Amino acid sequence: HQVADASPIPTLIYNFPTVTAGIDLDSDTITTLAEHPNIVGTKLSCGNIGKLTRLTTIFPSSEFAVFPGATDVLIPGLLMGASGAIGASVNILPKVHSNIYKLWTEGKKDEAMRLQALLAHGDWMVKRIGGIAGLKAIIAREFGYGSGRVRGPLVPVAKEKVEALDNTKLSELIAIEKELQDVRT
Repeated sequence: HQVADASPIPTLIYNFPTVTAGIDLDSDTITTLAEHPNIVGTKLSCGNIGKLTRLTTIFPSSEFAVFPGATDVLIPGLLMGASGAIGASVNILPKVHSNIYKLWTEGKKDEAMRLQALLAHGDWMVKRIGGIAGLKAIIAREFGYGSGRVRGPLVPVAKEKVEALDNTKLSELIAIEKELQDVRT
């Protein structure tokens, strides 16, 4: 509560057990924290859709926004009342993500689910290739900006790892992303 009390802006709880030595806030703890007037939501990078569901059914999104921390569960999260998703693969596929959200909110569920299925595979490939370094390598190769370099202690991703993404569901998503970009320009 001290951080929320002192913050001049609204705060989000970031639950990310992978980088916090396995500390995983449960839904009871997050519910207690959510009662603070300056805590407005949470990003759940724990991947627990049950926790997301418990939180979205306790609080309306206008009071406390719940976001899964990976977009491989974007639609399952939306189905259970999430406000959206905050995930790493959005950096590679922003228009695909926006399109899925738009299709879902327009009631075009089948089309949204088709893209979500691809995204579940693509998001997993991004995670497997190497986090931030993988994101930067993919962005540099596929979209031509940035160098793909990372600062220590991170290590760059081998070119072969990025090339191994050719002819995969992630490459299919990248093609869709580029089509959506062409349509908008």
